[in-house]
Amino acid sequence: MKKLVISLLIFLLAAPVIAKPVTLQKDRAIFVQSATTAEIEELFNKYNYTDVAQMELAVPRIYIRHLPSDWDKDPSTEEKNRLFIRMLLPLVLKVNEEITAERNEIEKIAADRQAKTDLSDKQKQRLNELAQKYDVFTPLSDATRWPVLIKRLLTKVDVVPPSIMLATASIYTEWGHSRLAKQANSLYLDEVWYTNNGIKPADDKEAEYRYKTYDSLEDSIAARALKFNTHINYEYFREMRRLQREVDQKPYGPQMATTMYHDSNLRNIAGLIDFTLSFYGLNNTDIAPHLYDLP
Repeated sequence: MKKLVISLLIFLLAAPVIAKPVTLQKDRAIFVQSATTAEIEELFNKYNYTDVAQMELAVPRIYIRHLPSDWDKDPSTEEKNRLFIRMLLPLVLKVNEEITAERNEIEKIAADRQAKTDLSDKQKQRLNELAQKYDVFTPLSDATRWPVLIKRLLTKVDVVPPSIMLATASIYTEWGHSRLAKQANSLYLDEVWYTNNGIKPADDKEAEYRYKTYDSLEDSIAARALKFNTHINYEYFREMRRLQREVDQKPYGPQMATTMYHDSNLRNIAGLIDFTLSFYGLNNTDIAPHLYDLP
């Protein structure tokens, strides 16, 4: 009996330790701090979260903070690329939820203004906060200021089609294999100038800019969405989105891909985005998916 116990202890000590993903469950969501590719696939399968090209896609609130630790172990394949898209989609939808909440605030203030003459000091303060965040300016200072501010904010404070967010992240990170994606959680080649903070470009040692680093993939996605909603290069993008809203249509990526020709120095970037949207069925992410709370 003693020999059996000793043998069992030796076996247990010698057995390989099976790693588990590092997760935090909070607010009916799972936040994955670190995990392998297989662990993420297993987690998605547990909640029946499959290919995003499916109609009426229900997306669990599983938020991946960093790319899998072994993502570079195997080269890209179509199946692996589809997993990359699935990892990012819940984050994109979460960021859009937060933008929608801000837009709802503005619409509520606009409705209150229609019902009465004056806005409260709290409402005025909130409009000024959002105007600063979304780079909206008007020199007006009297009562005429607020309708102008509200109108301009409603053009800027709106969701970005998930298909566009997913396609560009895939292209700019080479499906998650880029140095910036792995080292900086950076999905969109965001630059910062005249600072030593960030990652130096590998091909230009004398460059005065750096690539911005983020604490998580979600932070990179949120910064990208804000850029879509503020930067001058995306005025045509925002105008097309506004026109879609006027006919009660959700912002739709395939229609907006043509506005992306200033998005990078890559040749025919709008065409690359359009191809990626089509090949992976990303248009469905603009129409069908919704986040659902986990038990």
